Amino acid sequence: MQKQRFRDEMDTLEVMEKRFELLTCARLRDKGQIKHAISVQDRLRGKSTGWSGAEEIRKWRNLRK
Repeated sequence: MQKQRFRDEMDTLEVMEKRFELLTCARLRDKGQIKHAISVQDRLRGKSTGWSGAEEIRKWRNLRK
């Protein structure tokens, strides 16, 4: 009985450790990806002066009619 209880506790600790590792790594990775995406968007925004996405979509929709 004592051995089984110890195994259950160790399983619980291992599961908690894995979850913690996944959560912390995922958060750090997501922040890095978000910062990279923002910098890419900023660079692209500078190249697209005078361009309107809404007008472009409207043009494509009218072509399909």
